[in-house]
Amino acid sequence: MLDAFDVARRADEQRKARLKSEGLAFLAGFAALRADVVRPVFEAAGGMLKARGHDFAIREEEFVFEPDGATREAAISLRITAAGMEDAAAGDVAQRELSLSTRHYNKTVCIANGALPQSGTMAGAAGGYPLAQIDAQLVEDHVLKLVAALVRS
Repeated sequence: MLDAFDVARRADEQRKARLKSEGLAFLAGFAALRADVVRPVFEAAGGMLKARGHDFAIREEEFVFEPDGATREAAISLRITAAGMEDAAAGDVAQRELSLSTRHYNKTVCIANGALPQSGTMAGAAGGYPLAQIDAQLVEDHVLKLVAALVRS
């Protein structure tokens, strides 16, 4: 009976170690995606916007386990401030922002485009993209959708 318990305990420990390793690999993959793909697209778009008198800000956040057991997902976001909108209401900020954030529980990335209602629920199951599906073209497409929505408003 004790042997069976030890086998079950070891299997459980191995499963936990595997899940932790997969989670760390996912977060490392997102960090690389953020640095190598998303940030360069955001910076290029921001440069074009700046050249036309608009402003932008890029914000990045790391994944954090909070002391109370909660988590804060890793993310990167692009906020655009069109010329003449510097004094926009604080409630309008989310409508001028594109963000990519991790969903560590299912190892996907949520893309939320504030200018497009329900944009955070696009893609596969549970509204996330696997890391492998996110490339510069997908990010550019979302940036263009954000800019187009801002131009129309």
